[in-house]
Amino acid sequence: MRKAISAIVLILFYVVLVVGVLEIGVRIARAAAPPSHSGWFWRVPDAVTGWSLQPNAQGRYFAPMYEYDVDVRINSLGLRADEAIGYAKPEDVFRVMVLGDSFIEALQVKLEESLPQRLGQLYTAQTGRPVEVLNAGVSGWGTDQQLLWLQNEGVKYSPDLIILAVYPRNDFMNNSEALEGANQGAIQKPFFEMDSDGLRLNYYPFDPANVPAIAQAEATQASETTEPGSLTALGAWLHDHSALYRYADPRIRIVAPRVAASLARTGLITPGQETKIAAQAADAVPVAYGVYQRTPDETWQAAEAVTASLFAAVQRTATEMGANAAALLIAAPEQVYDEEWQKLLNQYPAMQRWDTDSAAPQQRAATALTAAGLPVLDLLPLFREQAKGATPLHYLNDGHWTPQGHDLAGQATFNFLADAALLPGVDTMRQPLTVRAEARTWWEWIVLVVAALIVGSFVWDIVKTGPTRWLRKAGSGLSTAGELLAYMIRRRQYTLLPLVIILLLFAGLLILAQASVVGPFIYTLI
Repeated sequence: MRKAISAIVLILFYVVLVVGVLEIGVRIARAAAPPSHSGWFWRVPDAVTGWSLQPNAQGRYFAPMYEYDVDVRINSLGLRADEAIGYAKPEDVFRVMVLGDSFIEALQVKLEESLPQRLGQLYTAQTGRPVEVLNAGVSGWGTDQQLLWLQNEGVKYSPDLIILAVYPRNDFMNNSEALEGANQGAIQKPFFEMDSDGLRLNYYPFDPANVPAIAQAEATQASETTEPGSLTALGAWLHDHSALYRYADPRIRIVAPRVAASLARTGLITPGQETKIAAQAADAVPVAYGVYQRTPDETWQAAEAVTASLFAAVQRTATEMGANAAALLIAAPEQVYDEEWQKLLNQYPAMQRWDTDSAAPQQRAATALTAAGLPVLDLLPLFREQAKGATPLHYLNDGHWTPQGHDLAGQATFNFLADAALLPGVDTMRQPLTVRAEARTWWEWIVLVVAALIVGSFVWDIVKTGPTRWLRKAGSGLSTAGELLAYMIRRRQYTLLPLVIILLLFAGLLILAQASVVGPFIYTLI
């Protein structure tokens, strides 16, 4: 009994020690999201578009995986733009408006790093002429909402050039009441549909009280409703006080969604997307991925027909406003990176039985845009080529562009618009396409400096002592440590073995500190 109690106490000691070290490490590296919630910047509902950016909203924006942490400010007109930009266009200013979804809204990067602003910076550097590039992107918007905003609000800005940023991975679905309703489980915005006279707008002005409910969604949501788990209070406390908990939580959801679903039932973590995934049938595939089928079914064909008409409507609206228009095709990570595409097929095995093509959405969108009279730049080939480098263009888990992705897209868009003679005053010299190296964080620099000092100290100690004598001393120390470990194993002191290893590591650190120029730092750390 005494040995069992001793073993249990020792195991608990190791657990606390490991958790404590990991907690400290996560805090030092700032690898976990803050305990506070990310900022909310959207106004719901919106009578014109269903939802929109909330004027004067501000705060920090970050995701659970904490791949970015950005201070965001929305101006008084509901754009992610400088407050100085108003409806009236200043004299001699060339004004560009970029319509799009979350890739253009770009809350994942600083405002000056986003594609619209990079485009403006390149234009000014080339021409010296003042320019205003309006970021009119909003998360989740489809082409229908972008058109409605352009007709009701965008027209007030009198742009000279309108760029329609299309994300085919979502936009065909976003523009379809049937597909978007099934994906969201509710009707959350106005929708266009085709009739004999062309496009007809439904649910406008939008009022959530006047839209039909989706029966299947209601049944699904009801089946997912559960009572709070017994560990809900503990989970909330850990979220507020433990950086390690906030670091592990989102990663468990990604790596082991079914384990996360079980933890959610206990209340240790809050229920999320993994709860829905765990409840799905083995052959289930999310609605959105139907876009990758080479031969779409009737519902998808109808969505593409509506989208093509919306492209034409954007072109007509731009012409009526006296503005030129062009289109930009944005690619999803699974279209750019082969490993992400394979991961998607592995996650949803039923897709492997489909006749799929990751480039199919881009091809169909480009065809429809060209038919609507819009010059088109497809970024997919460029991003596939540049993705072979070491600098990531998309955040690994969030999926949106990194600052380097925005920069590359901005350069390519500038060249495309210059070639199409849509940028007045720009000569024929193309902007060289380069991917900037990813900037290191402050703690990465500290680790590199400390590592360099330690390596330098080793080299200096070897030179000062002499290689032969230094190797003899090192061999003697390793031999002593090996004899101690061998003795512990022979005596079967397995419970104490981890503690001895820890003590040996500390001893090695002290020996290193004695001969190192970073000795005072290491002694202080210990």
